[in-house]
Amino acid sequence: MTHTVTQAIYNVAINKKGFSMATMGFIQESENIAIKANHSLIVPETFTHSIAFGETGCGKTSSFIYPNLIKRLELGHGILVYDYKGKEHLSVKVMAEKYGRLTDVVEIGKPWGESINLIEKMDEDELDKFFDNILKHSDDNKYWQNSAKSLGQSLLKVLKSIDNFATILAVLEEQRREYIEVDSLMTSFKYPTKRNLESLIFVASTFEVLGNFIKSLSDLPSTIDELIEESLVQNLSKGQSAHSLKPKYIQLVSAKHQLMETIQESKSALKSFGEDSNENLTQNIMGSLTSPLLSLSQNTHFNTNDFDIVEALNEGKILIINVESLSNAVVETLNNSILYELSKRTNNVDIHPVSIFIDEVQRVVSKNTDLPIDIFREAKVDMFLATQNSSLLKDKLKEEKFDSLMGNLTRKYYFKSSHEEDIDADTELYTLKTFEYLSSENQYEKVVKSRAIFIKDELKLKVEFIYQKSLNILEQYLYKLRGQSIVLKYDSRLYKDNKIVAIDINTKKETVHDSFNKAKILHLQSEVNSLFVSLKEKEFYVA
Repeated sequence: MTHTVTQAIYNVAINKKGFSMATMGFIQESENIAIKANHSLIVPETFTHSIAFGETGCGKTSSFIYPNLIKRLELGHGILVYDYKGKEHLSVKVMAEKYGRLTDVVEIGKPWGESINLIEKMDEDELDKFFDNILKHSDDNKYWQNSAKSLGQSLLKVLKSIDNFATILAVLEEQRREYIEVDSLMTSFKYPTKRNLESLIFVASTFEVLGNFIKSLSDLPSTIDELIEESLVQNLSKGQSAHSLKPKYIQLVSAKHQLMETIQESKSALKSFGEDSNENLTQNIMGSLTSPLLSLSQNTHFNTNDFDIVEALNEGKILIINVESLSNAVVETLNNSILYELSKRTNNVDIHPVSIFIDEVQRVVSKNTDLPIDIFREAKVDMFLATQNSSLLKDKLKEEKFDSLMGNLTRKYYFKSSHEEDIDADTELYTLKTFEYLSSENQYEKVVKSRAIFIKDELKLKVEFIYQKSLNILEQYLYKLRGQSIVLKYDSRLYKDNKIVAIDINTKKETVHDSFNKAKILHLQSEVNSLFVSLKEKEFYVA
């Protein structure tokens, strides 16, 4: 796909650019406050971050987020956008196509997007914050939260070592082991080999399964030795030399020793949850751990090690994460993990600039959040934040962290709001009109009217059609309607029932269908044909 292919779409759009600009005039308000005409609110590329405050409908998205998103797309930045309503991706794609970057767009959190492992790169400190956010209990009684966190941390620590061993073993065997089988005298147990929430919930699903897992850890060393020996025999039988295999198996045996050490370190912590523990007490702790995580563990989009967000941003990709069905705590965890990994870029020599756009920022922060924005300048990461008012943000961050955040944001913009803000300005925020704002850049002395960007629904659907067609999405998820002028819309609730929404790009009419790909359709047709043939042979049916 090229920019030329879609140029015709832009030629029929408003202003022949695909965007509608709000018409601005030069207005003289009382007390000689000047309203500047045709002004785009563009933040300089200094990587010193900005934030916009303002009530719903004041123009934050159309005159703060969009103009800066377009500018950063033009500059070639890697882009990260959180899509809270499941609709923002349409506008982002139109803007990306305007600069010939539609092929850079990657969606996360949809069946046809990329999948990530939410906890893949979290260390113990990050996991600790994750569990604190997810397993919230009242401050005066955190026994269940702390016990559940201890169980979760211990299990994930063991699963991480198993995952590491299994990954190295899989490379040697040129395949991925989904389970490591362990046979004991009492039971047959399968260890999941992925360190994700799905594995965690599986191991902690019942008192019996958890007890078997903990008990069977004692049998794992002998099983691991058997797996290594079996793998080596297979590779030698394929004609590989001992000289070439030894370095590889040194790595595998090292992973084995690391796993054994982890099991030894975790024994005492896990013993209190084993089969000899108080069953009722342990079940309550397990419930505190698994209940808040169950839905997320069943979401394959966030439990698969298929895609590296930070690596993609470093390559200049445009990432849109669909978070409409995720809790605030999960979105916060995801954001924290991404920001933490991006902060490490200060050690790199060649850094690709990244811009992050977080509307409704109060959804992704809390008092447990660490925003390393003071070092993002060196890491060439710029953040564009927006929220309704400072009280919402202060309530989530608490005062000390809120003050620290505001101190590290170079530019602040205040749009229309009925909420009083702590700024030294002669103009009351409630008197501002849509798209008007006060800015820290001029010490809040002048009212400025920004130029807003609107994108027609027709254009959004046409660009979405091109995007989905390039990825063969229609053939993969709604094969029976292939070739028609429709785009698919993801609805997490419907998709759980194998249903998907189709939108006609000409009429905008939405219809719901059962989701089938070509292979599934052909299989069903074959099965039905066989049924008819069988009935004919039995003389129940005559053609």
